[in-house]
Amino acid sequence: MELQNPVTYESALFVAERMREWDHREIYATRWTEDPRVVAMDCAGAGSFSWCAGLEKPIAVIGAVPTWPGVWSVFMFATDDFRRISFSLTKFVKRVMIPALRQTGAHRAECCSIEGHEIAHRWLELLGAKQEGPTIEDYGRNRESFRRYVWR
Repeated sequence: MELQNPVTYESALFVAERMREWDHREIYATRWTEDPRVVAMDCAGAGSFSWCAGLEKPIAVIGAVPTWPGVWSVFMFATDDFRRISFSLTKFVKRVMIPALRQTGAHRAECCSIEGHEIAHRWLELLGAKQEGPTIEDYGRNRESFRRYVWR
């Protein structure tokens, strides 16, 4: 697996234009527009806590942004080729990304994942995230339900 840090607009756009169906549902349920260029600009602006993972082409974009002191919001989306790098990316998150967040003083990292995105839910739990509280009803722009996952 190859990693690019920080994410560039071009690599984020490549993944955003080809993201998995459930990633698309999840991301655009909480955004004003379904324009992949806007997603790519946001990811490219995430700075040093953003990575693009791939093989011969970009496959996944992952990162974290601070929401306030000690609390970070994490994100990830991928193409249908995610299974080709899932093991390597899982090791990277556990060995590098999570410890790096802790070194910044993070005491909480969180993300919301759309109800039904079982692949994401299993992966988050594999990474050590715990579902916090009940399902969040009417969280998406079309009233989609979400689950909040946290690391503490």
